Amino acid sequence: MKRDVNPPKVIESQCIGCERCVMVCPSFVLEMAGEKSKVVRGDWCIGCGHCGAICPSEAILYHGILPEKNPRGGDAPAASPEVLDLLIRERRSVRNYTADPVPEQILDKILDAGKYAPTGTNSQNVHYVVLTSPDQIKQLRKMTLRFGDQIFSRVQSWFGSLFLSLIAGKKTVEYLNDSLPKVMVALEAMKRGEDRLFFHAPVVMIAHAESWDTCSSFNCSVALYNCSLMAHTLGLGCCFNGFLVSAVNHDRKIKRWLNIPADHRCYSAMSLGYPKMKYPGLVQRHPPKVMWR
Repeated sequence: MKRDVNPPKVIESQCIGCERCVMVCPSFVLEMAGEKSKVVRGDWCIGCGHCGAICPSEAILYHGILPEKNPRGGDAPAASPEVLDLLIRERRSVRNYTADPVPEQILDKILDAGKYAPTGTNSQNVHYVVLTSPDQIKQLRKMTLRFGDQIFSRVQSWFGSLFLSLIAGKKTVEYLNDSLPKVMVALEAMKRGEDRLFFHAPVVMIAHAESWDTCSSFNCSVALYNCSLMAHTLGLGCCFNGFLVSAVNHDRKIKRWLNIPADHRCYSAMSLGYPKMKYPGLVQRHPPKVMWR
């Protein structure tokens, strides 16, 4: 698909001919012309910025300006392996939030982290719906629970179970059947005023993108995970919500209500807010399931 991307420009007088920009370009935009780098396929540029970031002599311009410099300098990454490992392990699913609203400037910082997640061919095609209104979140909760009632009522009947098996597969129906006892307990809790869907979070965040793009699922999931890491560093907690993703994609009323385009799908969603409790411990996980070849 044709993109509206301005290709880089090479300042010939500053180019030292190191060829680094040519080597890192994923789209064959640059080639060496003698001892200088040259833009030869500008319309192929995907705007990833690798050429400008790698240039040691500041010979690459984007939109007439130099790429932003790394404020740290040096070769070492910003975080040590030990610090990153702790950050990854500290971030957890949070299902208990205070009623405190999240300031807009904090949400902007969280969303800003999402835009630096990798996207296939640098499409940057991740779109967000951010709900901060209690009334809007309440309405979304109501519609999502109605969708859940329809699904689980079908699972409990022979014909409905067969119908879902044909559409979603036998394993999915088995999973839904196994989940029924938990669902019944959750519904009882909801009747008592508990929110077992969004957990009374002050923010619900949804990521969606074009359904025809095979990278969209990855793009949205990684972007929202970036957001969750930034949220953690800012003292907030998140909980990813796969049931909401399913509801948005299978209930046209919810999708329309969220103003998600018809050719888009929801690929990730999470609740967000200030956690009521602090976890003094870290959880354990099973070893990676790896096949070495």
